[in-house]
Amino acid sequence: MNGAQALVRMLENHGVTHVFGIPGAKVDSMFIALLDSPIELVLCRHEQNAAFMAQAMGRMTGKVGVCLVTSGPGVTNLVTGMATATSEGDPVLAIGGEVPLDDRFKHTHQALDRVDVMQPLTKFSQSALTIHSLPEVFGNAVRAAESGRPGAAFLGLPKDVGLAEFP
Repeated sequence: MNGAQALVRMLENHGVTHVFGIPGAKVDSMFIALLDSPIELVLCRHEQNAAFMAQAMGRMTGKVGVCLVTSGPGVTNLVTGMATATSEGDPVLAIGGEVPLDDRFKHTHQALDRVDVMQPLTKFSQSALTIHSLPEVFGNAVRAAESGRPGAAFLGLPKDVGLAEFP
């Protein structure tokens, strides 16, 4: 089992029934893992739509609505939806792909600091920088999104962490 498959299993165990998103190279492993999952994948035409659909799911169920996007502009296109979810008190978990860890500090639009972009818009914003930290980051993100006044949370998934063997 790789990190993406483990993350999909965590979503299943939390009762997630739908994921809204747009495929991209940095999150292909998640889309492949969702093929073998009972979670329904809803492909969207724009990341902002994915965020708003996840917000609607969160509002209807009280559990995190989940959106999944690739790195760079994929993540930045979530900004309005994430800010709205937090301001309106709807639990949303955005999973954003990231470049491999060795490429994090290269100056490209794909490698921008997603965690810093999402920090002021969410209740929680962190990347899983190792395969071993993935369950803890996931748990912290979901708890933050659903506890107190609900809101948005962001989980960054570097491409190599999603592909790494999960213990």
